[in-house]
Amino acid sequence: MKIWKVNVFLFLTLISSIFVAFKVKYLPILLICWFATLYSSHCLAHYIVGKLLGFEFSHYTLSKSMLHKVSPKIFSAKIFLTLRIKKKQTGWKCFFMFLSGSLASMFLPFSIAFISGNLIIMVLSVFNLVFTGYFSYKYGCIRKALSCLGQKS
Repeated sequence: MKIWKVNVFLFLTLISSIFVAFKVKYLPILLICWFATLYSSHCLAHYIVGKLLGFEFSHYTLSKSMLHKVSPKIFSAKIFLTLRIKKKQTGWKCFFMFLSGSLASMFLPFSIAFISGNLIIMVLSVFNLVFTGYFSYKYGCIRKALSCLGQKS
């Protein structure tokens, strides 16, 4: 998938989700906004931080979640965007690029909670922070970020 098209879609999804959360207080719509913010922010953060730090990306693909290592039956669907790296950096640059996606998907969903003032969305955001923080450290982008620091710069 072409990078610029996907990035425009992710950016518009993120911005429109936040805008809708200001206007609508209906829980099912807020949940859609919350999930859209969670999903769209991850790869977009990788891309923005990566480009600033000298990474080159070739394209997006649909992949399995890193959680398929925990439960292959539950997390085996290829529904997660993955940004493919053409030119990788090492050391701290690599660390910050990989960390950016996790931080974005852990903290940006709180924007929907704060904007809406909805307690259910806030609890969901706290759960996401803990869940994503733990599993990203065990299997995902935080694990990759920390492994970058073991490389020679």
